Amino acid sequence: MKQKIKAFAKQYGMLPDGALVLVAVSGGMDSMCLLHCLHTQGVRVAAAHFNHQLRAAEADGDEAFVRRWCESRGIAFYAGRCDVAALAAENGWTVEEAGRRARYEFLERTAEQIGADRIATAHHAQDNAETILFHLVRGTGPDGLGAIAPVRGKLIRPMLTVTREQIGRYAGENDVPYRTDSTNADTAYTRNYLRCEVLPLLEQVNAAASLHMSNTALRQREESAYLDELAAGLLREKKQTPDAVALPCQAVRDAPAVLRARMLRLLLDSLPAGKKDFTAAHIDSLAALCMGSGDAQLDLPHGVRARRRSGQLVLTIRGGKAPGPVPLPIDERTAWGEYTITARNAGKNRVSAGSTFCLRCDAGKDVLSVGAWNARAWLTLPGKTPRSLKRLFADAGVAASERDGSPVVFINGAVAAVYGIGADEAFLPDADEDAVVIEIQRNHK
Repeated sequence: MKQKIKAFAKQYGMLPDGALVLVAVSGGMDSMCLLHCLHTQGVRVAAAHFNHQLRAAEADGDEAFVRRWCESRGIAFYAGRCDVAALAAENGWTVEEAGRRARYEFLERTAEQIGADRIATAHHAQDNAETILFHLVRGTGPDGLGAIAPVRGKLIRPMLTVTREQIGRYAGENDVPYRTDSTNADTAYTRNYLRCEVLPLLEQVNAAASLHMSNTALRQREESAYLDELAAGLLREKKQTPDAVALPCQAVRDAPAVLRARMLRLLLDSLPAGKKDFTAAHIDSLAALCMGSGDAQLDLPHGVRARRRSGQLVLTIRGGKAPGPVPLPIDERTAWGEYTITARNAGKNRVSAGSTFCLRCDAGKDVLSVGAWNARAWLTLPGKTPRSLKRLFADAGVAASERDGSPVVFINGAVAAVYGIGADEAFLPDADEDAVVIEIQRNHK
């Protein structure tokens, strides 16, 4: 195993001479063996353990175990923790997704604090094969088939060519202690199901199935990188500004069909919108926009707007910095960000619907305003329990990049209504109460 790790690390330049490597160590066999292997090879290492607080005393025991082992060998140890179940519930994520986000945020923050040059995780061949299957069943393209990246910025995975069986032999031969996470066998988690139920069946067909799949993913990554270079060469006419990127539609039309999707993905990468939530369907719609004629536009995830204008494909990100709070005078039109908001005294029609809200408010006494949301604010929809705006935005499918630009109506500083979400039941008026009607209209540019 040592030789495989050494050769793989050299191939990808993972371990420069003198580098400080922060190793993510759960206490399980894989990460304990990686830490032992690097440490005994003379690599400068520190250990980082993240407690997800999902297994109570067992999780605390893992942390104490890793701490003691590191202290006995003079290895610097850093611990972090987060109530991952609460984080998942608050944001509408799965527990797996919440744990991954919190864990990597901790690793990156710790690496920055201690000046680590690399962050190493113990992903191995079976993990890579599991990731391929996970992407396949959810739907993926060539990049998804590349599975786990050997190197991504500071992050390195030196064990991707090592199998679980080889790790087990290493642990036995070198007396490496480890703990077993009781949730690893819980097949209610998708990845555990693939690991415990699906991969063993494939390995009955070929005992080396996981290793072959992992090696295929590594080759796929190399080929994808080459195709990206070809696609980038077709973007010579791209024009970039701080908040937009443009390309002649003809450049997309003239490109080989096999490279069009890559061209458009690279174009999207020019904007600070990230890759998450952009599916093949979005890319196909973007390609269709380029193939058409006349002016047209398309709204994409994370606030990205695509326009076909005068033969040019122009991508911009809507929103940006949230506008500041402003008062809402009665019987006037107020501009706020991309919206126009009108407030008027309520008549007989007091129904709140869509982007129109009827709210309990005395226009002569109460302070009516519009502004951006606050992550600590809550709203109680009629007949529902109070929920954070963050959770309500997530439930409504409002992308994180669009939330700052969504109008929030305040009465005396309290959240009364949120565009796209609804009105707080505490501000819904009775028939004989003073009330105002708020109409919110999104401006189309």
